Amino acid sequence: MESPSRRALVAELDRFDRLLEVGSGDRLGVAEALADRGRDVIAIDVAVDDGDDGGTGGSAGSLRARHGDVIALADAHDPSDAIGADGGIDAVYARRLPAELQRPTVELARRLDAACLFTTLGFEEPVVPVERRSLPDSTLYVARTSTPPSP
Repeated sequence: MESPSRRALVAELDRFDRLLEVGSGDRLGVAEALADRGRDVIAIDVAVDDGDDGGTGGSAGSLRARHGDVIALADAHDPSDAIGADGGIDAVYARRLPAELQRPTVELARRLDAACLFTTLGFEEPVVPVERRSLPDSTLYVARTSTPPSP
């Protein structure tokens, strides 16, 4: 059963067409739900092998899981090329993002000209400037906004 906080997070992210999840690990539930809604999602984590697609694709969306280190990607010459985002990224998001990865995640979003949204581990406060949005059982932090393309 999907939690109310996960449903709310998916609803918040659903307005973006092309998303990058940072630190996905093997928890691809949000990315899968977005792909099922027709969104194109790339999920990166240092513990994922390149080419592992997560086994999911929505009717019009896709999910690709890739090896990626957000710190290295934030400094990459062309981060979009490094993650295989040929069409660009509209939003970078993370769930349970630890404080030490918040700055590089925001920097990566800036370099991709994308929005940046995340939740924390719960006991940590954000270490970057954010706008707070209440979700059921959690808080969504918006560190960078962008306007999604018009339909």
